[in-house]
Amino acid sequence: MKILVTGGLGYVGGRLADRLARRAGAAVTLTDLAPAAGLPEWAKGFAFLPADVTDKSSLAAVFAADKFDAVVHLAALNDAQCAADPERAVAVNAGGTYNVLAAASAAGVTRAVYFSTFHVYGPGAGERITEQTPARPAHPYGFTHRAAEDYCAYFRAYRGMKTLVFRMSNSFGCPMDHGVNAWTLVFNDLCRQLQVHGFVTLKSSGEQHRDFITLSDATAAVEHFLFDRDDWGDGLYNLGGGGSISILEAARRVEAVYERLYDRKPGPIKVGPAAPGASIRPVNYVIDKLKAAGFAPAGGVDAEIERTLRLCEVFRK
Repeated sequence: MKILVTGGLGYVGGRLADRLARRAGAAVTLTDLAPAAGLPEWAKGFAFLPADVTDKSSLAAVFAADKFDAVVHLAALNDAQCAADPERAVAVNAGGTYNVLAAASAAGVTRAVYFSTFHVYGPGAGERITEQTPARPAHPYGFTHRAAEDYCAYFRAYRGMKTLVFRMSNSFGCPMDHGVNAWTLVFNDLCRQLQVHGFVTLKSSGEQHRDFITLSDATAAVEHFLFDRDDWGDGLYNLGGGGSISILEAARRVEAVYERLYDRKPGPIKVGPAAPGASIRPVNYVIDKLKAAGFAPAGGVDAEIERTLRLCEVFRK
């Protein structure tokens, strides 16, 4: 199976490419903006086709380069970039998704996987979030992903393309290299802080809860649907870890792995003030539909933390 991964040099894209490349019968091509410093070492074993998702001609050239069986679309601005420039967020996250799907459809690609976000549910989602929970995003990151989901639905209903949308919760795990922009994510930030300072400082009280999913599980879900399950149902799935922990609990989990790995006790955790209006109740991000489709997260949290800590050794002073 020939698979094109957009945003292939990014955080999730890199780990997905690495995983799929180990799957028998998979041939993975990456597309992304051409990096100014050249391809990172890990990516040099992959075919790479530079493209900008806002440039239709560059996408047409990518899809003309080979006959792909599936595309996994990950190219998007992150939440901070969306907040800083909502207009560009619409162009990249929403318009870029349409452009990718249109180019894929024109080239005869029959399957597309899109990574959306739990942020599409918005701030008023409630404590139990299923795929039936109304999507009412209020942030540019959420509403541009929601618009992209609608484009997936259009190509599914009217253009004969089999599409799959994952609404992913808070992902974490080791990026393919330390230059990937993923160090503001909670677990990754905690690992980096421990290697740099020997202790963790939280910006809040740490009482707020999150649903976390490892990159190992997130990428395994893609592999499952591409290779092991032909029936994608209605093509919409919550993709989460199946549990809820507080930020403080996450910090303690990272500390425990750090101490075991280096035989070194970290300094005490420093906490900040409680975030105004932040809920400290557990999050119930329901993944029953995903499980019914034959996929359940394996966990592997400590292994992911250990791998991330080892990569963060380059940040030591």
